[in-house]
Amino acid sequence: MIDMTAVANDPRTADSPGCDWKMTVFELAIFMCVFRAGRAPGLEEICHVIGEWFECAVDPTSAAAPIEHMLANRWVAEESHCFRATEEGRSAARPLMNGIIRMLDQGTRLIDVALMMSVLRLSKGELDHGLRIL
Repeated sequence: MIDMTAVANDPRTADSPGCDWKMTVFELAIFMCVFRAGRAPGLEEICHVIGEWFECAVDPTSAAAPIEHMLANRWVAEESHCFRATEEGRSAARPLMNGIIRMLDQGTRLIDVALMMSVLRLSKGELDHGLRIL
């Protein structure tokens, strides 16, 4: 059973698994796109989303080899020319995402606090302007 209560700022323990650096930044971006998608995305949709994230055009031919590598490692699975995230992919991406979060917060471990404060400010502002009519 996987412990879903772990967060990015949890300290590593002596029995934590070592990092497996087989996933590239581009593959991590592809995986996160697939993982976050509401439905299994196709290659064109993946390239469009990643292109928006990195503010550049991503040609499907440049994503084909990384996706093949991801399929071979079982990080994603293909279903009717679309892709879905797998548990193996989550296991490979998790330490990399945690490292990116720590890199961004420069080791302060405050990024979760900053995000929560942002959410609280957003919620507070939402209540300041009366009822919202839909």
